[in-house]
Amino acid sequence: MDAYYDYSSGRIVVEFENGSTFAVPGRSLEGLVDASEIDIADVELLGETGLHWENLDRDYEIAGLIAGIFGTPSFMTGSATRAMLLQNNKQAHDFAAWVRPVAEFFSYEVPYRREVGWEHYYMTAYEMGCAALVALGQANETVGGATPRRFPDRPEVPPRWDDISIAVIYVAAQNGQLRFRPLGRRVPSPKTDDRGDMPGTNIAAANGAGPARATFNTYWVLEALGLVHGGRWTNAAETVLWRDNPTEWNLDFASDARFIRAAFDAAADVPDDIRAEIDAIVTPVNEETWTMRTPDVEKSDKSGPPPDAETVPPATPGDLRGMADDSRCHRLNALFFRRWRLSDGWLSATEAQSALEIYHDALAISMRRAVMRWLYPSRPLLAL
Repeated sequence: MDAYYDYSSGRIVVEFENGSTFAVPGRSLEGLVDASEIDIADVELLGETGLHWENLDRDYEIAGLIAGIFGTPSFMTGSATRAMLLQNNKQAHDFAAWVRPVAEFFSYEVPYRREVGWEHYYMTAYEMGCAALVALGQANETVGGATPRRFPDRPEVPPRWDDISIAVIYVAAQNGQLRFRPLGRRVPSPKTDDRGDMPGTNIAAANGAGPARATFNTYWVLEALGLVHGGRWTNAAETVLWRDNPTEWNLDFASDARFIRAAFDAAADVPDDIRAEIDAIVTPVNEETWTMRTPDVEKSDKSGPPPDAETVPPATPGDLRGMADDSRCHRLNALFFRRWRLSDGWLSATEAQSALEIYHDALAISMRRAVMRWLYPSRPLLAL
């Protein structure tokens, strides 16, 4: 039995006496993230069950590493968020590498008419596609979509990689270019699937995401964005896909330790400008305004409906409160769409300039519910 550091791959390799091996990325372990190569390479066996780093004062059980335990619970809950942050930073620097395939994808997949340009028809996926084309410097925004620029230009502030990624997923799914397969289901035959028009899967379940099938062009874009590699979802893709949360997978990310920690942080450290906006939405004054704008219930009962008019039950105070809370939830959702991201927490006004307002973002909606539950425990309807 032996253990050593493979400099070429950055992995700690354990070779067992039966000829099998186990390898783990060295910098994924707590205490080794920022260590020097020399210190990481100074690994030795601790008996027959553990690994030891003398200079770093670190010990790990091999069985624990095989089970995916790379540190303390607090370190583990933040590892995927750090991975997403690193991926965002990396992709921001690699903007030139993925902007062309992404722009071409949107230009062909979003409805287009030569007379007016791209049209979104007020459909969420196409609205995101048009917004992405504008953010990528390929188009100018119009009321119903976007018109192509004669001379596309790199934007001064590139859009967020994770927002562009989920926009690609929205549009691809809308057009049937990406189809999610149920978790745990047997892979359909390679000839055809149950719909009869799209064979099997070519993206395997991995890193918390389920199986899927993508057309060639969509697969190419997902690969360019770093969401897919070697026919599998990458680690960075997991929390991006939380934002779509395909019904075929039914992901329970709200009970994930990373989500719970992010919710605690979001509720505990709300920037002043965002807290002011939240308070303005939640304040009871809005409810009073709703009541003032609605006809008096008793007056409506006494006057009665006009002749031959359809009788509509009058609104009650309870109905008005429910309508007001529904409106508040929608406005709070929009705030989270603009100003909150899992990898960064609350975005500053400057950081939000590079964000796309991703409508119906399942992750942001779930975070709004969790944060409202923390901030306003006496207002349960705000957490629905």
